[in-house]
This record gives sequence, C-alpha cells and structure tokens, in this order.
Amino acid sequence: MRRMFVVAAAACAVAVVAAGSAKAQGQADNSPNNTVKIVVPTAPGGPLDVLGRLMTQRFRDVWGQAVIIENRPGGALMVGANAVAKSTPDGYTLLLTNDGPVTINPSLYRSMPYDPKKEFAPVTQVVDAPFVLVVNPDVPAKSVAELIALAKDKPGKINFASGGNTSKLAGELFRLSSGIEIVNVPYNGSGQAILGVVGGDVHMMIDGITSSLPHVQSGKLRALGVGTAKRLAEVPGVPTIAETLPGYIGSTWLGLFAPAGTPPHIVNKIQSTFAMLAREPELKERMIALGMYPVASTPAEFFQFLEKDTRQWERVICDAKIQRIE
Repeated sequence: MRRMFVVAAAACAVAVVAAGSAKAQGQADNSPNNTVKIVVPTAPGGPLDVLGRLMTQRFRDVWGQAVIIENRPGGALMVGANAVAKSTPDGYTLLLTNDGPVTINPSLYRSMPYDPKKEFAPVTQVVDAPFVLVVNPDVPAKSVAELIALAKDKPGKINFASGGNTSKLAGELFRLSSGIEIVNVPYNGSGQAILGVVGGDVHMMIDGITSSLPHVQSGKLRALGVGTAKRLAEVPGVPTIAETLPGYIGSTWLGLFAPAGTPPHIVNKIQSTFAMLAREPELKERMIALGMYPVASTPAEFFQFLEKDTRQWERVICDAKIQRIE
C-alpha cells in the first residue's frame, strides 16, 4: 500500500508539472496579451518613425493586440535607447533604432547611460538602408571620380552635410577611402541636412538612401553612387561607389531590440513574426520604395552583424582622429 501511495503521488506530481508547463507554454504561445510599445529614439516623420508605423499595423493584425510607437528623441538617440535598456524585460517594450546608439556611440562618447552589449537583447536586423552619395545639381561633378578630382583640385573647399553621427561617419569613410579633404557641416537631423544640400548651402552628403531618394527622383539632388555591392534598381543608371573606390561598401541599418533578460522564446517570437511579415509582397514593396531592404535576421545572426559593425565604425573614428565626446 505504501509503495502504491508513493507511485500515485509521484504520478500526480508529474501530471501537475506537465499541466503547469503546458499552461506556461500556452501563455507564451498566446503572448503578447497586452499593449506592445516600440520606442523610436527620433522625432516623428523620420525614416525610423516611418518604418515603425509600417510595422505596427501588421504586428497588431497578427498579434491581435495594440502596438504603439513612442517617439523619444534626444541625446544622439540615447534617450530613447536608455529608456528601453532600463525597462522591464518582458517583451512589451522594444527599441527600433539605427546604428547610432548601438554600434557607433560607444566609440564616440566617453560615457553612455547604458551598455549596448550588456543591456540589449538583439531581436532582428529589420532592414538595410544603403548609403547614397548625392550632390546639389549645381556641383559640376557628374560622377564619383569627377567629385574626387574636384575635391583634390580644391582641397578643403568641398563640404558635406551630416544629420547625425551615421552620415558624418559615412562622409569620413568616403574622405579616408578617397584621400581627399572635405569639410563637415553638421545639421540637426537628416531632413535638415538634405535640405541644406538641396538649397545649395552644402555641396554633398552621404546618408541612407531613404532620406535622399525622393529628392533624387524629383531632380533636386543628383545621385553619384550607392554604397552597395551591386547597383540598385531604385536609382537606375547610378553606379556603385565601389566601382570608383574598390571595397567601399556602406550602409546604415534599422534593427529591433528588447531589454537584456527578455526570455528567449519571446525574443524568437517577435523575430519570427517580423520574418513572416517581411515576406509579404505589399510590406516588402513599401519598404523597398523607401530605400529599405528587409533583412529579418535571427537574433544570433544580428548579434554577429552588430559585432562587425561596431568594429568598422571604431576603425573609422580612430583613423579619422575624431575626438571622443564628453
């Protein structure tokens, strides 16, 4: 009788554990069951904000829950990034950002309010946004080679706009690769920087194609080269920068992050949801029309990509002798 009681008790315990596991799994499979907030560390209207709003509607449809965008600009995108880094790691607060606060700022700033390697869980690289080199139509150069020749003929006389650290470093990478002397003119945001080139206040700019594409299509800017390995259909007839400067490959990226400590099954579910959405022809076409090319990498792939990207910008910052910001 005693043996029978022990066996029965053990069987009961196993059943309870199995039921609990099934319940927990069911809750995981049904998540999210509350509002999901995606923090965008820029003001409304920029590429990150536009992409975020494209994504949120489809996330809502799939998850059956509200998904909202919260814009938290400031501090070289670190205000919004820090808010997510310090939030509860439950999958209900996410960060949609570019490279700035994750792979660039650690080499630019002496101190940061968070450690991107320790306080974020990479979810997925959402899109790749290739660099494009654009000039004001009044600039006589009609190609990358002609622009380099013009800059060498007039050292220090050609200037380039930047709307943040990414576009500044893109210009520095071009300067280092071509051996020219060009002067940076900083603006408060990509939108203002592009308008500076459109208005003729600045000669050129290298930035993600998203900001420049509408002005290239309207004829207000001339595109001389793209930072991809192959030419892009969206800017027909425009060669790659690498055709003139072999090895020059440059782009910015937009990615999704959760706070460190977010359970892996939640991170994987968010990633798999976006990967499914990225295959939808309508969403994919809308992204490409904005100069954004869906990636949908796994968390592990994204982690490796971030390591490589961090090393690249660290090298550019060092070679360009850019002083660290206090």
